[in-house]
Amino acid sequence: MRIAICDDDAVCRGQTLDIATDYAEARKDIELYFETFAEPRTLLEATRKKGAYDIYILDIVMPEINGIELGKALRSMGADGKIIYLTSSEEYALDSFRVRAFDYILKPIARDSFYAALDEAISSVSIKRDKVLLVKTRENNARIAFDSILYAELSRRTVIYHLIGGKKVESTTLRTAFTEAVAELITDRRFVLCGASTAVNLHHVTAVESEGAVFSDGERIMLGKKACRELRTAWNDYWITKEG
Repeated sequence: MRIAICDDDAVCRGQTLDIATDYAEARKDIELYFETFAEPRTLLEATRKKGAYDIYILDIVMPEINGIELGKALRSMGADGKIIYLTSSEEYALDSFRVRAFDYILKPIARDSFYAALDEAISSVSIKRDKVLLVKTRENNARIAFDSILYAELSRRTVIYHLIGGKKVESTTLRTAFTEAVAELITDRRFVLCGASTAVNLHHVTAVESEGAVFSDGERIMLGKKACRELRTAWNDYWITKEG
């Protein structure tokens, strides 16, 4: 599992890496690889070249690009790694919510809190990796990770799965109702049925507007007013429950 640490302060960066390394040595059940970055731009470039990290441990107060802006940039690239923020102030807590931060830890870092956050983040990543949807297409059977799906929609008599990065997978002609076709998705708490023909991944929603929603990679979906109200309620409940 790949974990990125970004902090412009060399001392703090080193301390975070030391604590993280101690944690990794205590975990014999999983391989953890850490990379450190002094600048957000360098981390963004590494993500572009190597792909998203599983977990991002980010300082918030940094020059040029702060941790919140960095989180937004990562989400806009489609990077959905768990973000754990480190900061000496609580004033950014609400902003961290908007980029779907997994945790928010105050400095100086308490090992117990840091270890607990890593335990939960690693567990969440592992669970999501295990969940795959098998979709029969005209060409073959496609295996789609739940976490890669932004939303699924009924189009005539097929289901189109919209994935991170603009990719789409279309099923063969349905012989069942849409709700039956996406039953595996909507029994997962990340997904919610919006109206009769759309299932949305709440974890990827970054904003709910009056006529639709915006996803982590910038894609938008248009929805009716009632569906928007239902989505907004479900989205708020999802994150309140998750953060609690």
